Amino acid sequence: MKEKKATIYDVARMAGVSPSTVSRYLNRTTFIAKDKVDTIENAIFELGFKPKGRKAQPKTKRNMKIGVVAPSFDTPYVSRILYGMDRRMRNHSYDIIIETTNWEQSRERHELQDLVSRQVDGIIVVGGDLAEEDIAALTGKIPTLLMCRRGKGILPLINVDNEMGGYLATNHLVQLGHKKIMHLAGPSGNIDSENRIAGYLRSLQNAGLVAEPGMVIDGHFESRNAFQNLTTALKGGIKPTAIFAANDHSAFGAIQALHQYDLRVPEDVSVIGFDDLPIDEYYIPRLTTVRQPFAEMGEIGVRYLLDLISGNKPNYDIPPVQVIIRDSTQTQS
Repeated sequence: MKEKKATIYDVARMAGVSPSTVSRYLNRTTFIAKDKVDTIENAIFELGFKPKGRKAQPKTKRNMKIGVVAPSFDTPYVSRILYGMDRRMRNHSYDIIIETTNWEQSRERHELQDLVSRQVDGIIVVGGDLAEEDIAALTGKIPTLLMCRRGKGILPLINVDNEMGGYLATNHLVQLGHKKIMHLAGPSGNIDSENRIAGYLRSLQNAGLVAEPGMVIDGHFESRNAFQNLTTALKGGIKPTAIFAANDHSAFGAIQALHQYDLRVPEDVSVIGFDDLPIDEYYIPRLTTVRQPFAEMGEIGVRYLLDLISGNKPNYDIPPVQVIIRDSTQTQS
């Protein structure tokens, strides 16, 4: 016997609301309080309800689809954010469509246009380089959320406090007695990189220290760049006692460069990264780093966008960054 499909009447009964309220939810014709939205969405998930599509349906009608545009699947921070999104969506009837851009602006534009044509209910843009005003022009009235990138206030944005992260990382080294602290910076023009440098400089200033010439070099968020540029600096006579790398990949490259010069970590040079990748716990030495709550941000991003779609005002606090102390840093002897 064929299983009977759930109807809006079944959804209304389980959610404890009227069928007209469920209809208003699906069509987004009027405001519905957040608590009722949550119960309706839970009932839709539990019942496996699928709204019927119509050729002449209003543009406001929910298609139960969310689009996500991200630079790549294998970028560590992106994969953790997507994991958090997936974890949140397990109890939702929304389908999540993920498109990657390979860090290309033209492709980012194309993927946004494609999601708009597929009539998604909302869009999350993770990272990327396309100008915010261009994103807003492409997505139009579709609720759109930016994550982990530069913002001008045109669209809602959530991000971690990278300046504080840079401050905490450098301050950890300062408290260990280090005075010659190098910074392996991220790419020029990258907002996360700029904020982490600002935190680094603020920590040095508060400790009465200055960044000596040659102590800020480009790591470009990549192990290879960090390795090559730190090797060049060491060859030129630069002698840090500690290094704050703008991300964990840069820290890995730095540790390898130090190894080439028979400099031990942390006995000769302490190294702290930024991200807290899963491999940090198993790297030798285990990497001290600044943890970013990527998975939690992914969950919050989905909840935030669903509020935007329903016309509710989002109100979420991003968990703070924190220093995770392992084996790659120690007191300056």
